[in-house]
Amino acid sequence: MSSLDLDGLVRAILTCVTAGPGLGFNRAALFLADEHDDHLVATMAIGPASAEEAHATWTRLATPPRTLEELLQMPLPDQKSEFQRALEGLAVPLRAGDGADPLLASFRERRIVKITNGALNDLPERLREVFDGSEVVCVPLVAKDRSLGLIVADNAFTREPIDDQRIQLLELLAQLAGLALDNARMYRQVERQATELAHAMDDLHAAQDKVIHSERLATVGAVVARVSHEIRNPLATIGGFARTLSAQPGEAERVQRNADIIIAEVTKLETLLKEMLDFTSPKAPHFEALDLNAAVAQFAELHTGALREHGIELTLELGTPAPIVLADPHQLQRVLLNLWQNAVQAIEERRDRGGTIRIGTRRAPARVELRVADDGIGIRDGDLAHLFTPFFTTKQRGTGLGLAVVKKIVDDHRGSIDVESRRGTGTTVCIGLVPGG
Repeated sequence: MSSLDLDGLVRAILTCVTAGPGLGFNRAALFLADEHDDHLVATMAIGPASAEEAHATWTRLATPPRTLEELLQMPLPDQKSEFQRALEGLAVPLRAGDGADPLLASFRERRIVKITNGALNDLPERLREVFDGSEVVCVPLVAKDRSLGLIVADNAFTREPIDDQRIQLLELLAQLAGLALDNARMYRQVERQATELAHAMDDLHAAQDKVIHSERLATVGAVVARVSHEIRNPLATIGGFARTLSAQPGEAERVQRNADIIIAEVTKLETLLKEMLDFTSPKAPHFEALDLNAAVAQFAELHTGALREHGIELTLELGTPAPIVLADPHQLQRVLLNLWQNAVQAIEERRDRGGTIRIGTRRAPARVELRVADDGIGIRDGDLAHLFTPFFTTKQRGTGLGLAVVKKIVDDHRGSIDVESRRGTGTTVCIGLVPGG
């Protein structure tokens, strides 16, 4: 479609109908059906209202002679003509209109209607007054088997008969005009819908921002409450035993016992602070091609001794050939450590000695899998959905940030994490990582 808007397109059509280099009708009006096809509305009219005005207009446009293209580019007059004002706002009912009305017949039946002076009485009163004494032709504007409107033209001042050749040319112009108007309307409708959609998206983003802001406030509130709780107890313990040390500095055994308790509580606070920093200010991973089997074996070597002290056996089930992943080795060790700590705590919660932790690797079709499984107490069904929620924990010990940190690291590695658990049987965590080769 050209850059003309709908109003500009209507003016161009009527200019082609009335201009001397065009079809040369004295006057023309364009009627368009409204949005609901209830009325034919006079959208625009071009032409003089009297013989004197006609003579003056045609003389002005003929000096110097102008081409049709030049006439199309001329600006609109500052004032509307009497002819334009006479038709302005005219709306002809379509649904209950008189069947004898030639305008309605042309629109409904999609045919050309030529109105002679005697048939003007069938027109609406305002049109009858405007076209009084003229021979008028009505040509329908049709697109995709749908009537869009009409071009109504006459030769009120030259009294030149409207012959068949002139009507055929007007019909051809009307066919092209109908397609152009239909495209313009569709374009305007798409623009309006796009604007409405843009406003709706703006409203949605505003609502989303409010929800996010509310969620953030709620999260901050939950964090503050949880951290306050986690800090209050160790601080109270530290304060109490520190005051005891100050009051009884000479009892070496009591001093040692109280100092050990203070150290343990300080360690809790340091652990909480470190996990909070890991979660809220994580470092971007430094990716490298990593032998996953070697990383797991290195971790096992560091922690097998501690597991034996708890009566827990560590079993490695490493895939062959060794799967290579794109990962940050330090962050991957942190993932293994957090999952190992959870597994140890789950086994200890069974309240009987012993247990097994299995760490396995394998190359899947589109990813590398790292599995950490235990035969501990398992997770309740209602708790599974909250495992990665910061500060959610069901344990007596722990901050509830371990798995949240694991999830953040896995997400940063463009990986996936799935948990399967059965109460009283155990838990398996499966992490999918991007292959490195």
